Amino acid sequence: MMRLILLLCGVIAAFTGYSTTYIVDSEEMFHDVQEEAAAGDSIIWESGEYVHVELDIDRDSLYISAMELGATIFTGTSAVDISGDHIVFRGFQFVEGDVGNGDIVNITGSHILFTEINIRAFESFKYLRVRESSQYVTISYCNFENRINLDDQNILSILVSNNQPGYHKIQYCSFKNFDGGGRDDGIEPIRIGLSTQADRISRTLVEYCYFTQCNGDGEIISSKASQNVYRYNTFDDNPLAELVLRHGSEAIVYGNFFLNGMGGVRVREGQQHYIYNNYFENLQQRAIFLQNDDSDRLDDINIAFNTIVNCGEVRLGRGADEPTNVTFANNIFADPKDSNLFQDATGTEQWFANIALGSLGFTMPTGLTEEDPLLTQNSLGFFVLDAASPAIDAAQDGFKALPQFEGMDAIDTALELDIMQQTRPTDIAMRDIGCTEYPSIDTLQPYATEDNTGPHYDTDVSTSVTEVNRTSQPWQTRVYPSPAVDQVTVEVVAEEVVDLSLRVYDGQGRVVRTLPTWRQMVGSTSRVIPLVDLPSGTYLLRLESSQHGRVSGSETIQVIKI
Repeated sequence: MMRLILLLCGVIAAFTGYSTTYIVDSEEMFHDVQEEAAAGDSIIWESGEYVHVELDIDRDSLYISAMELGATIFTGTSAVDISGDHIVFRGFQFVEGDVGNGDIVNITGSHILFTEINIRAFESFKYLRVRESSQYVTISYCNFENRINLDDQNILSILVSNNQPGYHKIQYCSFKNFDGGGRDDGIEPIRIGLSTQADRISRTLVEYCYFTQCNGDGEIISSKASQNVYRYNTFDDNPLAELVLRHGSEAIVYGNFFLNGMGGVRVREGQQHYIYNNYFENLQQRAIFLQNDDSDRLDDINIAFNTIVNCGEVRLGRGADEPTNVTFANNIFADPKDSNLFQDATGTEQWFANIALGSLGFTMPTGLTEEDPLLTQNSLGFFVLDAASPAIDAAQDGFKALPQFEGMDAIDTALELDIMQQTRPTDIAMRDIGCTEYPSIDTLQPYATEDNTGPHYDTDVSTSVTEVNRTSQPWQTRVYPSPAVDQVTVEVVAEEVVDLSLRVYDGQGRVVRTLPTWRQMVGSTSRVIPLVDLPSGTYLLRLESSQHGRVSGSETIQVIKI
């Protein structure tokens, strides 16, 4: 028999007619509930292990979540198809299953929040595929790990329409432990576009993600469409792979950390690429490689304000069809791992205020000074400017401003910030060379780590888990109206005295409203949350109760603002 509850907490007759939450524990029940659900309703999965579950989500404006994050585990041939719009899909694990030549997750809908998902040790075609018809898919706090089969297919695939940008976001995700030989095997953690979609505008943002032991292919990210942004990510301990700009143009690689791996950025094809404000250290083969495939010759390649320490050479692309209009501005190159800092110089590169410590490997051009930049290690072991560094107040103009792509989050077009988002002086002559402004002794460190990316629960589970303990909170809620316009009211009915707090999150997981903790007495009280200054979209209200300073109950509610 189907069970119906109001907002995670049980049926209250007086509350019927408002946004409804259904509790399900089977595929059949899920699809029955979906047929009854209205826009703004929630479908919550009971904790436990589920085998061979196929979820076809074809209704709009639903919040679909595990009752407890990470405690609903799908295995076997379980898979998800999301064709509805304005869907939140949250808190599930897909572990140790086998969907053969199928995808685990296929998204054709738009305005999707896919969050707190763990996919690990599955055999599949793709782990997740976002189709050309989709727009505004946000993939956040997910973990993608250890696909069992080594077939020629990538893990997370973003396809690109020929008539509209996707505006997708991949944020705070972790990509780990993909086996393979690091060759051109197609097992990239992320691929955006296809070779046939190079001239299509994607406008996908990949930020604050963590990549480690991604060895399935030589490409950690394969960028195959135009106007994508890769910023504030960490590529750590990837001994066989690097970020690769393949087909397409106007890629921005900004503020990333490339550490302890084979390479940093390989630019194989395209024009108007920007590699700015990045930190490269201890890369075995090359920090930057202008490969220059003759199918789409490199032109207008801009490399500025990077710090490159103890890495393999920067390869500059000399050959029959050499790159054209390559600019290096305000970079630090220090202590090459090989005998020279550079290889395959064309002699046509433009150089502005670069500092190099080590053998260049070619005749020193104007704009490249051979001297010690005087770097020192901070308490975390990353190299920053010493107080006496010649890089301080030594930058010069000559680099191009970054483009601002319409409809995307703001980009630091004039490089007014360093890698740690510290403000650089307005006067270019007062800016420092390299990725950091002095002083930065205690601030330079990667944004994305294994600890702050991926789901907020333990993903190291086995499908032998059959039952998960859970508790119910001694209070019930309703939220109205939904959809909302200027404000939303949260009404709480408590069976005992509890301390409650409330936060509102936007689609990117940012806190946009906070209510101070209040003492909820037995009975009913209401709190009004103003929304008038927030844009239209889907928001999550997180209500928590605490006893003795510890969280004792929680509830997440979806609100749609129009």
